[in-house]
Amino acid sequence: MHITKLIVQNCRNISYLDIKPSSNFNLIYGPNGSGKTSLLEAISYLGLGRSFRTTKYVSLIKKGTESITISAKVKSDKSDFEDTLGISRFKSRNKGMLVSVNSEHSSRLLDLVDRISVQVIHPQGIDLILGTPELRRSYIDWGIYYLYPEFKQLWMNYKKLLSQRNFLLKKNASVEEIQLWDDALSNISENITSIREEYLQKLYPILREKLQQFLPNFEFDFNFQKGWENGLQLRSALDLNLEKDRVLGYTFYGCHRADLRVKCNGFLASDTLSRGQLKLLVCAMRLSQSHLLRQQSGKNCIFLIDDLNSELDPHSRHLLLDDLIDCKCQVFLTNISEQIDIPDRIDCKYINISTSITPDS
Repeated sequence: MHITKLIVQNCRNISYLDIKPSSNFNLIYGPNGSGKTSLLEAISYLGLGRSFRTTKYVSLIKKGTESITISAKVKSDKSDFEDTLGISRFKSRNKGMLVSVNSEHSSRLLDLVDRISVQVIHPQGIDLILGTPELRRSYIDWGIYYLYPEFKQLWMNYKKLLSQRNFLLKKNASVEEIQLWDDALSNISENITSIREEYLQKLYPILREKLQQFLPNFEFDFNFQKGWENGLQLRSALDLNLEKDRVLGYTFYGCHRADLRVKCNGFLASDTLSRGQLKLLVCAMRLSQSHLLRQQSGKNCIFLIDDLNSELDPHSRHLLLDDLIDCKCQVFLTNISEQIDIPDRIDCKYINISTSITPDS
């Protein structure tokens, strides 16, 4: 898939932007504070339902305005059909959110996410390794979302059950009342875990091959932790730890506690690798997901690369760019100037963000 037209209104310092990007590489250049990263944020909002820089959508809305609007035409990989996607969000929470898919209105961000898949590589992206388990669960679930149609409903059902059980724990409900929910919660959690394990088994060979290219001097080990003790059924773990959960006021074990531990030469990658090496590791992880997506479904994702030069030496940048070419994905890169070492064989459109934004009237 690729974006054929993008319109952004009132996103941070972008008043109005209307571009027709290349289906291959797009270099967005301009001075600091000119709106390069804001453009990538806008695309990520369509594909992820959130910005990669903040969880607070209000901070995306341009100062002095009341709403942000992002719309795009997205061409499918397997046909000439174009989806027309749009979203408006308002400072006033009373106005809610307006989502549009091919002129049909919706109130669900997932209706956008279903039609456009986005991967982001940015300077803070090494938090995938350094940050909380939630980030690594999200990493796994991104890949699962587009390859396992049943996952979305399973995850929504699980969250409802988990919320209900946590509510009962907090109000100090009886043991019998709490345990009424445990069979369903355990079954769905086991199903989600099986899907995650199956997905990772497909991903690992691609990822290990990628790491041989990017970081050949290191041995990596990936250990998936499902969220409760190995060799124990979740239903048993919930029974054994019910009193602990009642004291905590929430469910401690389950697939919502899963993690992916990454080791390098026998030690945690977070303790071993430099920031540049961590970025290469994250690049390999995200590129591997893209390759698997295309291999399993024939679909391509869109890559957003914020500040290509950040913490990558020329050799590492060329490794990344060469792999992006092989992905045959649409790519948006940002850089301060158009003077950047992009291989001649890359068909790249250069977009000066400063001259592309329509100034305030």
